[in-house]
Amino acid sequence: MSAFSKKVRSLHRDLGYFVIGLTLIYAITGIVLSGRGLGWFKVEFEDYAVIQKNIAVDSFNDEFKKVVFQGKINEVFPKSSYKDVKKHLNLKPTKQDDEVMYFKAWKSLKVKYEQKSGNLEVKYKGYPVALEVFVHAHKAKHDSAWFYLAIIYSVILSFLAISSFWMVKGKNGFKKRGVYFMLAGFAVVALFLYI
Repeated sequence: MSAFSKKVRSLHRDLGYFVIGLTLIYAITGIVLSGRGLGWFKVEFEDYAVIQKNIAVDSFNDEFKKVVFQGKINEVFPKSSYKDVKKHLNLKPTKQDDEVMYFKAWKSLKVKYEQKSGNLEVKYKGYPVALEVFVHAHKAKHDSAWFYLAIIYSVILSFLAISSFWMVKGKNGFKKRGVYFMLAGFAVVALFLYI
């Protein structure tokens, strides 16, 4: 075995061990995200608060954000969610019955507000906090530290795929059996692209 093959095999082994944790995180969150339309692993969070009375429909979104940042709805909005609330929360009115207003946002956030009493009911269907952290990491945007880790991880995975050519010699090696498995992998991808 050449010195190059030994070096590649050694690096393949060590990097493989290094990315075990990352691979499991991305695999699990990939399963969760693939089934997001089916509601897998999602739970319903519910919270209640009493806020200012008689808030007008057109100013409710801003007033609601203030209530969130005061920590009054921490069951649905923990402190870690404040950044997303500030940038992306856009409550839209869905209906109004007498003195009760209903709002919706993010597909799964529902808000009921009683104008006379100031009673607020907030319901949200989402992932448990421990899982939400990793789902958020999986969907990392370019302004997140997770983005750079995802790039590094992708480079390592590419190396692991290519270096597998040197891992096994003989009849079970890449030049014999490995080529057929590689072609089968490409065929599966092509099949799923077609269907």
